[in-house]
Amino acid sequence: MNGENYSQTIRRELVHKRAVSEVLITSMGGRGDTWTAHAQLPRLHSFHSDGLGRQGSYYDPLLVLEAFRQGCIAGSHLFYDAPPDARHTVRLYELAVVDFDHLVCGAEVLDLELNMAVQKEFRRDGHDAVHGLEVRSVVAHEGTKTMELSAAFNWMPLEKWDRLRAGASWDPGPQPAPADPRSVGRTRMANVVIGAPVHAAASGAASAPLVVDISHAILFDHPLDHLPGGLIIEAARQLSLVIADSRAEDLVGPSWLKIGFQSFAEMDSVSVVSMTRDGADPLTFRGDITQSGQTRATVELAFME
Repeated sequence: MNGENYSQTIRRELVHKRAVSEVLITSMGGRGDTWTAHAQLPRLHSFHSDGLGRQGSYYDPLLVLEAFRQGCIAGSHLFYDAPPDARHTVRLYELAVVDFDHLVCGAEVLDLELNMAVQKEFRRDGHDAVHGLEVRSVVAHEGTKTMELSAAFNWMPLEKWDRLRAGASWDPGPQPAPADPRSVGRTRMANVVIGAPVHAAASGAASAPLVVDISHAILFDHPLDHLPGGLIIEAARQLSLVIADSRAEDLVGPSWLKIGFQSFAEMDSVSVVSMTRDGADPLTFRGDITQSGQTRATVELAFME
């Protein structure tokens, strides 16, 4: 790989980050329906390097997902003329780790190449300007496939967003006490995103309220009027590790993930994550995030042992 692709990050505005330190994309090149993004993952990260057991020996696949998310947003601005003030919403994420050996933490930062291909352009009535994309990506390290990812997302100008979200709360209010960090695969209380789980007797299922800490420097890099997707995905992972119990410290992942977002999860109402262990595969979990009696997201994920 060309070392110049990793010499500096792209502008933070292109990936909607306030902290330059959280920008993972180092270069972008290509054209409208195919482009290449390069990313560099740090050896140590306050949120993504906080896993217990085997998890702490690997780069977090969800950090690669964040690099992919950033590459999608930057591509919408650079190749599809999304307005600089555009607000993006995600419909779907999928993730599959092809080779965990590439994600082993070593003495060097991890350089990745993300080859992005547009599968579908979303247009209102099929004729207007593009306002969303379905994108797939093959992620490679030193020329060898590491992961596969896909996403479907939309964007809209700030003026329209403000009309859509008028009256939305930016304040989550009082929150439940976080669960014990070790029970959710974490070392730091600050990175726990669920409250005390409630187990369903002998069913391999559990539920827990989400803990929304708007002071969290990673999950809330900038103010939001809804729960971020990263928080929702992490809640599903943490509750799955609770269900895994004594096996949790031997697990790495997610090795596979699919999450669909049905609607905004609002800041000022309690959200609950519920997960169930797959009866046929003890390393696979399925569930949803609900709020005010409505399903906000459905999720499936698996781990490697």
